[in-house]
Amino acid sequence: MFKITLLYGTIREGRLSIRAAKALEKALKESGKADVTFIDIKDYNLPVMEARLKDMTNPPQSLLDISKALSEADGIILATPEYNNSYSGALKNTVDYFTKEWAKKPIGICCSSDGIRGGINASNLLQLLVLAIGAYPMPYKLLIGELPKVLDINANVLNETVAKNIDRFVKEYLWFVEAIVTQKKKG
Repeated sequence: MFKITLLYGTIREGRLSIRAAKALEKALKESGKADVTFIDIKDYNLPVMEARLKDMTNPPQSLLDISKALSEADGIILATPEYNNSYSGALKNTVDYFTKEWAKKPIGICCSSDGIRGGINASNLLQLLVLAIGAYPMPYKLLIGELPKVLDINANVLNETVAKNIDRFVKEYLWFVEAIVTQKKKG
C-alpha cells in the first residue's frame, strides 16, 4: 500500500473543485493500493510565506503537520481549480514553504473548472512548478471540466467519461508511484 498525500489547494468560498479532489481521494482509496492523507489547505490558515519552513526557528504546528504528511508520502497529488489560466495562489503559497519534502517525489496533477477545458492551463503550469521543486510530474493529468454537471456536491461522479478518466488517472498514478518508489529503494 502506498502512502499518498493529496494536497488540495484553494481557500476560496464556494469552491467547486473540492468535488474533484474528493472524488479522486475516494477512487484512490477504493483501489486498495493507497492510504490517502487529504490536506485541505483551507483548514491550515497559512499566512503569505515570508520564510521557508527550514528557515524558521519556531514554525507553526500547521506547517509541521503538512511537512510530515509530505515527507512520509510515497507520492503526492496537487489538486487545484484553474484561476485566470493558472493554479491557485494559495496552492503556490503552500508549496513555497517546503523544500526537501518534494525531493524526487512522484507528483500527480488534478485540475478542474466549471468550464469545458478542465483547468488545462493550470495543469501545464503546475507541471513546470513540479520540475522546479525537484519532483517528478506524472505526464498524464486528471482534468475535470464542467464540474457542476459531472460531480455532485458529495463528489459522486455523474458522467461515465469522467469516471473512466478518474479510473485511468488512478491506475497510471499508482504505476508511476510504484516505479519511482522501486527505483528509490534500489538507491
